[in-house]
Amino acid sequence: MAKQKDKWEWREGQPPPLIDPHSKVKHKVIRDYLYEYIQVLMANPLMPALKLTLVDGFAGGGGYVDVNGSEVYGSPLLVLQTVREAIAHLNITRTKTHRHVDAKYHFVEINPHSCAYLRNLLVSRGHQSEFGKSIFLHQNAFEHVYADIVAHTKRHKGGERAIFLLDQYAYQDINFPVVRHIMSELKGAEVILTFNVDSLLTFLTDSPAFHRITERIGLRQYIDWEGYAFLKAQSRWREVIQRQIAYGIWRATGAKFMILFFVTPQGHQPWSYWLVHLSNVYKANDVMKEVHWQHGNSFGHSLEPGLFQIGYQANQDEGVTGQLGLGHGDALPFDTQLRNATTERLGELLPRLIRNHPDGLTFQSLLESTANRTNANADLIRQSLDLALQTKEVIATTKNGGQRMKGSSIGAGDLLIPASQRSLFLP
Repeated sequence: MAKQKDKWEWREGQPPPLIDPHSKVKHKVIRDYLYEYIQVLMANPLMPALKLTLVDGFAGGGGYVDVNGSEVYGSPLLVLQTVREAIAHLNITRTKTHRHVDAKYHFVEINPHSCAYLRNLLVSRGHQSEFGKSIFLHQNAFEHVYADIVAHTKRHKGGERAIFLLDQYAYQDINFPVVRHIMSELKGAEVILTFNVDSLLTFLTDSPAFHRITERIGLRQYIDWEGYAFLKAQSRWREVIQRQIAYGIWRATGAKFMILFFVTPQGHQPWSYWLVHLSNVYKANDVMKEVHWQHGNSFGHSLEPGLFQIGYQANQDEGVTGQLGLGHGDALPFDTQLRNATTERLGELLPRLIRNHPDGLTFQSLLESTANRTNANADLIRQSLDLALQTKEVIATTKNGGQRMKGSSIGAGDLLIPASQRSLFLP
């Protein structure tokens, strides 16, 4: 995953670059999501194979070292290793038929030195025989080859499932119309991209130069330029502009579902960035949220008033700072704090939302309508409805006319009915 030339560039005969702690967490999120993605799609034990395309649009040289001098895989080798591990898990109890992931890998890197380093690294790891068959290297800009990759993926019959990793360094290195084309052309496409939101906000001005930049990347029309000067005079202007940008990314890409995970590097006043997951299937969104819970250590209110955004801050990672927390064991763990805050807030908001549907709405419809506004996955939303069911503020009925008494038992097809309307549906 290549950064700008003066920081990350791989050259033969020179040691690979040092990986930052926040990048290791980002890689863990990608690794765990890909692993769970395969397990979910292969949940049916009778499914013999899965066709999948994995694209790294800014692949870099494929390797790093950590502060101890140990080798660390970059994203190309990370996805290759993760697929192998997922296949092994699928077949751990199989004695006869072997289940398989038919994966095609496209690694794109524009820098010739970094691309050569990646090629040699793949060869040294025994992947040379896969070149041109399942592994394809592209020494080019992603925007120049993505259409060919999309076409190649379509020819992989039954394999329009694809995950695009776009870990560009500068926010202007990718434009969202390209992402929109990917999402619309491939039925099963998902995109995981980084967006350096603090970098954009730090330099953003209402000027012709930034109008051109935001026009190119597809965000200009979503920024309130007329009110920009007024917003900049307010103390919380960054939060407001962040909401505009987040909304713009969602609309510009055409994705049905989007979830953000903010990442803050170590240091004094570091610039945060977003790890953005885009999909058209709710289950994918739900799985990614679960991965965020596993790796997050911080949360805030910056995107949706009253709801929460989850992320990782290196300065709060004891493994990075070497300093124990100052709470001396008294403070609640991060995930407990956030779960409590999330379920409490959603317990207030969801019944109000349901009241806007006097005829009721299915639980699945509730999940999909709130997916882009909360870090809560399906299980947390069920938990958030528990009190409303107990107090009869909301009634949950099954297709057979039964009634759910606990939030944890709500099914996707259950009908959620506001209390004022329950007499129309129930004896």
